[in-house]
Order: sequence, then structure tokens, then C-alpha cells
Amino acid sequence: MKNSTIKKVMYAVVLVIAFSACIALPAYSEDAKIGYVDSQKILDESSRGKQVKEQLNEYVQSRQKIVDIEESELKSLQEEVTRQGAVLSPTAKQEKEEQLQRRFMEYQKKITELQKEIQQRRVEKLEEFNSELEKIVRNIGEKEGFSIILSNLDINIIIYAKPSLNLTDRVILELDKNIKKDEKK
Repeated sequence: MKNSTIKKVMYAVVLVIAFSACIALPAYSEDAKIGYVDSQKILDESSRGKQVKEQLNEYVQSRQKIVDIEESELKSLQEEVTRQGAVLSPTAKQEKEEQLQRRFMEYQKKITELQKEIQQRRVEKLEEFNSELEKIVRNIGEKEGFSIILSNLDINIIIYAKPSLNLTDRVILELDKNIKKDEKK
């Protein structure tokens, strides 16, 4: 939470400095060209973004299968302890219950590890996507002489902007064009 607040403050400071520079230096403000991209829309609507989301979904499903197998084994063991509980000696029953308890603790530990694994994979895939996105946005900015291109990547500080400043659809086209090039190779 604290890290997010720091990012927002830093982002706001950069915006204020950039806009102040444009206003304070009229010679430069005439040439100032500003744009923005909606990173979430790019992730949701571009072919590359859909591909990343699908890969993440497949990864989550593969990990869910592991959890499901563990869960079914745990249920089977619990049913066995319940069924045999009446006929087992107190010592044998206690051993079975302790075994069940150990398996349950292992199951919980495995779930925690898998959740961390999934989160790590999500971070890696999104960082790759964002890096690719940044290259395209930077390329558009350099080619077309933009002074600033904003993004709502980490925080959504853009409350309003003219639709003509929105470069999102152009970035999606560039991303999708790159996907088609990669598929042809």
C-alpha cells in the first residue's frame, strides 16, 4: 500500500514538472505534444494481451489440477479414517488422524507455494508484456515527436484527456502487427 502511494506521488510530481515546463517555456509549449495509453485496454483487447492472459490462465489451470489431485487424496484419506475409526484401536486411530493432519498441513503448504508460483509467473508475464508495450509506445513517441506519453500502468492518475490524445488503439495495432510478424517466422 505504501509503495503504491509513493508511486502515485512520484507520478504526480513528474506530471506537474512536465506541465509546468510546458507552460513556463512558451517557446517549447507550442511544440509540446502529449498522448496517453490505456494499458489495461491494451492488455484486454490486443492479440498479444489476450495471448498473455491465455498463457496465464493455462498456467493457473495446470496448478489447479495439482491442487485438485491433492485435495481428492486428502478427502480419500479422511473418508478412510472416518470409515475405519470404529474398528481401529485407539492408538491406530490416533496414528491415522495424525497422518491426516500431516497431509492436511502439507496440502496447505503446497497451496501457498502454488499461489506464490502463480503470482510470480503473473508478474513475469506482465513485465514482459509491459516491456514490449513500452518499446512500441517509445517508438511511436520518437517517430511522431511526442513530448510526453502517459500511461495508467501502475496507477490511474489520468482523470480526463481529450480522445485525440489517446494512442491506445494505435498501440494495439502495432502490438498485433508484431504478433503477425512473429507468427509468419
